[in-house]
Amino acid sequence: MRLSGLADALRDLCTLAFPEGKEGGNPVLTGVCSDSRRVEPGDLFLALPGFRENGLRFVREAAARGARAALGTPTTGLEIPFLIPLDGAEVARVAGEAAHTLAGGPSDSLMVLAVTGTNGKTTVVHLIHQALGKASIPAARCGTLGRCFSGKTQTQEWTTPPSDVLHSWLAEVQSGGGKVVALEASSHALAQDRLAGAAVDAAGWTNLTQDHLDYHPDPEAYARAKARLIHSLPAGAPAFLPEGQDSILGPCRGARAELVPWSLEGSAPLRGRAEFHPEGLLLAVEGSWGAGEIHSSLVGRHNAENLLLAWGLLRAAGLTEEEVSLGLSQAAPPEGRLERICPRGDRFLYVDFAHTPAALEEVLASIRTSHPGKKLGVVFGAGGDRDPGKRFPMGQAAASGSDWCIVTTDNARTESPEAIAEQVAEGVRASGREACIELDRRTAIRAGFEKTAPGDVLVVAGKGHETWQELDGVRHPFDDRLELEEAASCTA
Repeated sequence: MRLSGLADALRDLCTLAFPEGKEGGNPVLTGVCSDSRRVEPGDLFLALPGFRENGLRFVREAAARGARAALGTPTTGLEIPFLIPLDGAEVARVAGEAAHTLAGGPSDSLMVLAVTGTNGKTTVVHLIHQALGKASIPAARCGTLGRCFSGKTQTQEWTTPPSDVLHSWLAEVQSGGGKVVALEASSHALAQDRLAGAAVDAAGWTNLTQDHLDYHPDPEAYARAKARLIHSLPAGAPAFLPEGQDSILGPCRGARAELVPWSLEGSAPLRGRAEFHPEGLLLAVEGSWGAGEIHSSLVGRHNAENLLLAWGLLRAAGLTEEEVSLGLSQAAPPEGRLERICPRGDRFLYVDFAHTPAALEEVLASIRTSHPGKKLGVVFGAGGDRDPGKRFPMGQAAASGSDWCIVTTDNARTESPEAIAEQVAEGVRASGREACIELDRRTAIRAGFEKTAPGDVLVVAGKGHETWQELDGVRHPFDDRLELEEAASCTA
């Protein structure tokens, strides 16, 4: 597409400007990129305002690599043609529309299902993806565990990628015959308009608890960021929200979407009744979005909620009740989400990604429900360079929800592991428990296993699927699943 064609397509959002003395240039744009290090000849460079750096600083580098034009709000003379957002148009929003247009508008012909919430996004997206595959519908997923389509998984450093990466990948899915995409929508991505230009057909919201307050100024701003997904939906599109939660419903009021409550209790339009046992759960779904039974290997109440939300989104995608029941019954949990380790052993060993107070509390409560009367221990920590306000309540949640706990290191990043562990341990002590600290995570996992007896339950929480431990800004190979397997000697 020529620059003038893109400018015409975005004429309600931006204007076209040229370097002095070079008016009238009309280069062909063959791609779009927001990372100057990855620009290829023919690209439109997205000069986005960033959290730490402004993309305008890298226009010259992008031009040197072959960028034919840039999009942003320049403050100095132009070096290459610029698409400049009109007053009132956010740069990131215009960038997303540009990426959508240059990619050929792939989301317009895909069914896009988006999931937001503090916890559970990854699980819901994986459940949807597996159920679609069971129904022989070509589908893709995008989230914390990467972008996956047609058996190919691409790792990514974001939960929700930048708009240029997202729309380029959606184009791959569309051209490859994909029909449905399930993606995670993080609060960071929504606040930064990374989904701009994407035509989302239905959305689900899992829950809302404390997280990311190192980025969002307060819990209300965090909720408003997530609600942007609901407000982006077209008129009448279903948005499945937890019933009775004003902190979620409030910021969603005024959206054009149809707000559909879901709940494991009450009379919500999408509702279910769950029974729990050590090997999984039975979920009976009923309401205006269909009825059926799901016999799942997933453990705990929070996974019953994840399955119920996945049911609603799959029904919105057009699957029959029978297809959803069968697909979700056969779906496995994603890596590191209450993943059972050494399932043939004489103990119940789990690895989970829970890294917030509410997630840790819910996981431990779920284990109690599924394993009544069993002794329960947890090995966990808190990450560095992230919301420090959740460390004390994480200690409280672990101490209150388990019979014993060990505090250890979890991606301290550039902070002191000792200082982080002590902040967590204060929460343990405040719950009337003795705080056991073992900073070496490998040693802590082994000590945790040694404290168990046959029939006991152990949860190693915080890192889940991650295969590294980040200390002093360096990532070292480390996998909780392998460490727990070795501690249990089930791979010997």
